[in-house]
Amino acid sequence: MKADLHMHSTVSDGMLEPRELVRAAWSLGVTHMALTDHDSVEGIADARDEAVSRGMTLIAGVELSCTAGREVHILGYGVDPFDEALLSFCREQVFEREQRAAQMVQRLSEEGKMISLARVRELAHGAMGRPHVARALVEAGYASSVDEAFVRYLVPGRCGYVPKKEIKVAKALEIIHQAGGVAVLAHPMELKMGDMALESIVREWKAQGLEGLEVYHPSAANHQAAHLLSLARREGLLVTGGSDFHGEKVRKTHIGEGLERWQTVGEDMRLLLKRMDERPAYE
Repeated sequence: MKADLHMHSTVSDGMLEPRELVRAAWSLGVTHMALTDHDSVEGIADARDEAVSRGMTLIAGVELSCTAGREVHILGYGVDPFDEALLSFCREQVFEREQRAAQMVQRLSEEGKMISLARVRELAHGAMGRPHVARALVEAGYASSVDEAFVRYLVPGRCGYVPKKEIKVAKALEIIHQAGGVAVLAHPMELKMGDMALESIVREWKAQGLEGLEVYHPSAANHQAAHLLSLARREGLLVTGGSDFHGEKVRKTHIGEGLERWQTVGEDMRLLLKRMDERPAYE
């Protein structure tokens, strides 16, 4: 078994169409994958059809953005892509992203960094976000890479930064559960918290419905993954892993990156799939 449970397509901010993404994962021997686009489930149907044709298991996923003094991402696994509450939430998020992108372009133009909102929209294909603004900045010659564009213009304190609308973690957990999904904290190390603070907040979110931790992720060094694994086991949380693949121009990670460390993938996947099977089925 080879699993990658955190991947993005052009439906959000990835570089590959959903079917292309499945084919790319299949070519690398992935047997179980989750499509987890940001605040969108629109790519699930195409990805599932492609996965079925290749004998792969496709988990319907989503990555919801929320805040808790900092940006937090919650992965939902086994969600019903037709759930109206989830779709309504995603539509609101997409609208907010579009408004935010427009404000970023305006603020950048006021600082002499002239990029077109129409071009940002073209680069996005679907929902717009900071990565698409960053790519437009690179195209216009204001940065040499997406990472540089973020650091120079699109992080807090920089001229093009626009804060996100605040959404509580409890709300994201509720949306995922209502859609029949299993809620997992994405890339905990990107929260940049000390061990004790992280353990405390994980316990708080567990009480609100958090069910797992993304232990294996490129952002977690070996010793950090070991700590996350210990925390998950102690708290009775599910263990998952994902590359957070977007594509070379967006995020410099490749499919399956860092997941060779996931030695218990078979048992952890069994537990995740069992938890998903316990949720209401959708047609």
